[in-house]
Amino acid sequence: MTADKKPFRVIIVGGGVAGLTLANSLQRANIDYLLLEAREEVAPTAGASIAIGANGGRILDQIGALDEVLGLSTPSDFVESYKDGRLFERNDFLKLNHAR
Repeated sequence: MTADKKPFRVIIVGGGVAGLTLANSLQRANIDYLLLEAREEVAPTAGASIAIGANGGRILDQIGALDEVLGLSTPSDFVESYKDGRLFERNDFLKLNHAR
């Protein structure tokens, strides 16, 4: 390393999907990083679901993780919206989005 180039470290705040994806990418590129997460567990079973849109799917594909993630997931074909306990809308746009 030359005198004018100093090593650097990337600091990632949050061990969610974006933070873990960035950490994976940096590790593959041999770039030093520090991942900070407030919870004791990096991947707790908190939350109902993770949605993967087209942009996130592209990134997961680029780092070689999309097939594994899709193999562990159950795609949704529709969304139902309720108000006061009654269904007022059902939309199947997710089926079209998945096909695309």
